[in-house]
Amino acid sequence: MVRHLLALSLILAMALFVAVRADDPESPKKSREADDAAVKQESLARQFNDFKNSLLRLAVRLERSSRAEDRERAVVMRKAIDKANEETVDHKFEVLVNTLKNSKGLNLNEVKEAMDQSDMLAKDIQAILAILLSDDRDAQRRAEIERLRNLIKFLDQIIREQKITRSQLESQRMDKNSLGKAQKKVTGNTEKLARAMSKPSEPKDGKGKDGKGGKGGQGGDKGGEPKDSKPGAKKDDKLPPPQETEGRKQVQDAIENQKKAEQHIEKEKNNDASDEQSKAIEKLEEARKKLEELLRQLREEELRRLLAKLEERCQRMLAIQLDVYDKTVNLDKEIAQNGEKKATREEEQRSLRLSDKEADITREADYCLKLLENEGSAIAFVEVFTQVREDSRNVARRLSKADVGSVTQIVEQDIIALLKEMIEALKKASKGGGGGGGGGNPQNGSLIDLLAELKMIRSMQIRVNTRTLTYARQYQGEQANDPDIRKELEGLADRQARIFDATNNLARGKAEQRPGQ
Repeated sequence: MVRHLLALSLILAMALFVAVRADDPESPKKSREADDAAVKQESLARQFNDFKNSLLRLAVRLERSSRAEDRERAVVMRKAIDKANEETVDHKFEVLVNTLKNSKGLNLNEVKEAMDQSDMLAKDIQAILAILLSDDRDAQRRAEIERLRNLIKFLDQIIREQKITRSQLESQRMDKNSLGKAQKKVTGNTEKLARAMSKPSEPKDGKGKDGKGGKGGQGGDKGGEPKDSKPGAKKDDKLPPPQETEGRKQVQDAIENQKKAEQHIEKEKNNDASDEQSKAIEKLEEARKKLEELLRQLREEELRRLLAKLEERCQRMLAIQLDVYDKTVNLDKEIAQNGEKKATREEEQRSLRLSDKEADITREADYCLKLLENEGSAIAFVEVFTQVREDSRNVARRLSKADVGSVTQIVEQDIIALLKEMIEALKKASKGGGGGGGGGNPQNGSLIDLLAELKMIRSMQIRVNTRTLTYARQYQGEQANDPDIRKELEGLADRQARIFDATNNLARGKAEQRPGQ
């Protein structure tokens, strides 16, 4: 079933690529040929809708499966469905079909618009296919990061408890039995940790082939938790299921020291017991360093992937905006040559199509903001994408009314400049070329360095100043009567306030950090 859906997705992508190009754009277009092309596109639209519905049904069925691999495949399918909805593939099909249906004979501009729409549809379906063929590495990486954080949290608790027990021993304020119980509790928790860091299939005696594997201590029920779970962590500190993890050897060695400490306590050899406890603490701290290094590497990889995704989206938005801007300028020149300098019906339709393209930028910016939701370190990034989203909405609204004048073009130029600066900053961050903890260093959770953020904020402030002067020249000595223009002015004021807040947060060092860093 999955192979059938993948094949259908590939066929759709190839068909879309050639469907509109079947006709020579330079030859005269007849009404019958346009109708035939529209019928082909309607057929492809129905096939895609059937494909999406089949994908949804299969995802629902796999979600109910008892097999983990089926549920993981369902997650990937859901992402493909989300991608189709996010890119409004159904709407793009509809626009293309209407373009072909409403033309008695396609002129060069209409053919080019249809070809562009066909290209976008083909790329969207290819992107959906790529998701279906992916192994969901991002989700796996996030799950591993969370697992390591839980292990480190539990390990910190063990180290803290071991130090307390050693202090109690050295103070000689507890009797032998109480000391023994306290040490057994710490040893039991360490054994839990060793099991959580071992292969699920390894023996219960805690001795794997190379010292890295094996389950430490007694028990061996699911999740690395012994049946007698009274000693140990609170429910919030529950350990993840067993999985072989680097640093497990040090944890197992610490268990041996802890058991020797128990024996010395029983024989009232407190000095020897204290020495063994100190050795256990030392080995547990070594294990913590190894876990922290694993977490650092995974976090760094996660940040690199995030930077790559953001750059890909920015490149796509920039390509769309450059195309819309060029066509806006040309359309403005054509309208200026009209008798009353008003747009004709055909020019209004062209502007409306540009508005639809601009709306794609709004959706892309919104997606970038969703990517940054859990990444609280890049204050400037969030503000840039927020501004791109707001400006693209305003441009789309203006173009829907065939307003292709100077103000619309200035806003489009600002979007282009913002995206170019963002791409440059993302490339620099991807190369690790930041100071002050930038370059995607996971230890301080910074996607870009402080200097790069300040430069971006400075550029945004300059644009607010320039945009303010533009509106002032446009509406000299009067208040704007158009409610849409008043809304834009209010948005500009909000933008100024956000830039101030962002600068203030950077100055005070209040950029949010992700937990566990």
